[in-house]
Amino acid sequence: MTSTWLLLAAAVLFGFLAYDAARLSSSARNVPYALDAKAWGEDVAHVSLAEQEQRKRYHAHRGLGDLGQSVWLFVVLCVGSLAGGVCTLVL
Repeated sequence: MTSTWLLLAAAVLFGFLAYDAARLSSSARNVPYALDAKAWGEDVAHVSLAEQEQRKRYHAHRGLGDLGQSVWLFVVLCVGSLAGGVCTLVL
């Protein structure tokens, strides 16, 4: 019975994380490179704007800085935890 409640609590947690990631997600093309560099502890004072734009396009092409993949991960984990909790409750 305890595992049922743990799985249902995990489903709620993953559901909230999916909602939060969806709310915060934006395309990497819309995020300035300076924010990505700041998150990685990189100083962009010496980097020209053209170089920053090139790095931003590279990261956008690779999907770096985009939370869209995290949304799907948390949705899958939420559905899996919910299904597991319901199965242990029913069976």
